[in-house]
Amino acid sequence: MIVLGIDPGNTHSGVVRYDTEAKRVLMSDKAASTADVLDGWIDGTHAEDGEIVAIERMQSYGIAGGDLLETARVSGRFEQRALDRGLRVVMLYRREVLRELDVTGKGSRDVLVRQRMIEEHGGTKRAAVGVKAAQGPLYGIAGHAWQALGLAVAAAQQEERR
Repeated sequence: MIVLGIDPGNTHSGVVRYDTEAKRVLMSDKAASTADVLDGWIDGTHAEDGEIVAIERMQSYGIAGGDLLETARVSGRFEQRALDRGLRVVMLYRREVLRELDVTGKGSRDVLVRQRMIEEHGGTKRAAVGVKAAQGPLYGIAGHAWQALGLAVAAAQQEERR
């Protein structure tokens, strides 16, 4: 199954296209503009039957600021565009992604998700990411694309149980 994972931001988003069978990232962008995600990634995915678009849902733990509200609006635009294309959409809260990936412990959740993805795709950064001459399954992932990858993997695991 192919999963398009989107970690939305108010102006730029992390995006990854992930093949669950090969356990390999097909494409990624650590900071795609909203227009690029809508027009290039969602409309340009040439989705096959069963392709999933996984989008992180926003949740406020108190007073929501302008950035969070704008990110929620952008997330809704991504969801609507994917639904208009007839793609399956999975919306997951951050805590659901962390639970699905069994990410626990102290420290930055972003760092812990990155570490979990490296563990699941080779065990070491050299095996999982590799170098230009010997690219690993996660070669090219950077920035917010790590969170998009975690989201894609979590959504795929959830869908497999259905």
